[in-house]
Amino acid sequence: MRLDWAILSNAAEARQGTVSILSAGWDTSWRPSFPSPFFGALTIRGLFHPTEAGRVWTFLIEFCDEDGAQLGLAFEMPVQVEVGPDLPPGWDVSAVASVNLLGLPIPRPGKYSIEILCEGQHLKSIPFRFLEGVGPTPPTT
Repeated sequence: MRLDWAILSNAAEARQGTVSILSAGWDTSWRPSFPSPFFGALTIRGLFHPTEAGRVWTFLIEFCDEDGAQLGLAFEMPVQVEVGPDLPPGWDVSAVASVNLLGLPIPRPGKYSIEILCEGQHLKSIPFRFLEGVGPTPPTT
């Protein structure tokens, strides 16, 4: 198993092997005050050898502050991995999962990370930060 990609977005939905993602790739967000809730989504795509199919794999998602302290409880994202009838020989099996992360309490401005693990193996850190204020003003035309 290997992680193909993982991304933060404003919202996402995984369905039938594809994902709809809204405003993806951000790493900075502004809040007028703290503590403040997290609004966003995490989407991951794993690649599995065909011999790894036929079972559920579980991604463990942890939220940490810049000192590595975990915020709240970790949660699991299970993915069912199945070989489709049209998978070409030699190809990996892909599986996508998405979760909307609403309400995670962000205690203060600063740097944070999402840690992604699978079967006890750390796969990726996604750094992001929250700043106090209203954020940049879009240009006017």
